[in-house]
Amino acid sequence: MFQRDPKKKRYRLAAILATCALAVAACGGGSSETDNGSVDADSGEANEAASPDADADGQGSVLDSVTESGTVRIGVRNDNPPMSFTDEAGDWVGFDVDLANAIADEMGYELELVPVDSTTRITSLQEGLVDMSIASMNHTRSREETIDFSITYFWDNQSFLVRTGSYESIDELIGQTVAANAGSSVIDSWNAYVADQGGPTPEIVEFDDKLAAMQALRDGAVEGYSEDNITLLSLAAGDSELTLLPGGHNPVQFGIGVPENDSEWRDSVNLALQELWKDGQYAELYERWFEGPDRIIDLPLGGSMEIWP
Repeated sequence: MFQRDPKKKRYRLAAILATCALAVAACGGGSSETDNGSVDADSGEANEAASPDADADGQGSVLDSVTESGTVRIGVRNDNPPMSFTDEAGDWVGFDVDLANAIADEMGYELELVPVDSTTRITSLQEGLVDMSIASMNHTRSREETIDFSITYFWDNQSFLVRTGSYESIDELIGQTVAANAGSSVIDSWNAYVADQGGPTPEIVEFDDKLAAMQALRDGAVEGYSEDNITLLSLAAGDSELTLLPGGHNPVQFGIGVPENDSEWRDSVNLALQELWKDGQYAELYERWFEGPDRIIDLPLGGSMEIWP
């Protein structure tokens, strides 16, 4: 049963930026997410310690500890508009933020939002700092080696933002220096795409800060910046000097990250997602951020959620 108490649904936002930063720093000697979402040489120890309550170890599920505490800790980014970001008023907003609220409410738990980024959204799961990550995370095979995923909840593609008039297709960027976010699935995807086209090994400059990557593009330090199309469109909104190239090199399917080998918890998350889809809450959230009058960018829904009978 995925609802702890359907008559007692509530949530609270706890933006624990300082606390999380200290916790991550304290655990920093373990593992870290590499470019393709995998972990370093210490990953064996990290995985073993990641889910001490995992059912595969013969112990309880994360579901047990969350139910006991009444609070679910959800890792969400605050640097990735319009999925999850800090607005001009200083509020933490976005589609993923709203989805985290809705899932916590659906499951009957209070919500504790924990800030993560492209390099900590996986390690925070492994180190037990969060119970799930709703963090614009593409579900890839390499990431499946370190964590588990929910069913797909968002669909997109990955292309390149370029200076207007400089290029017309992504193939023209083969052999050029381009930018990507550290830890992004873009890196493996662009390497594979270029290899399939018979091109040279790409020169990719990795950035921890999206705004720094955007500035490098504007300054001509890189010829293109690749990310999820939704993010690129949002970052370039209103800027006629930047253009998103058509198509893409990597279809994107976002999933919610959960600790590895804990099927009871993963199923609970999946059931909550499906309920949100079935009762129309998902459609309301999607319309607000991508189709309605207050949208930042236009992005028609690109897929349909898997619903179990």
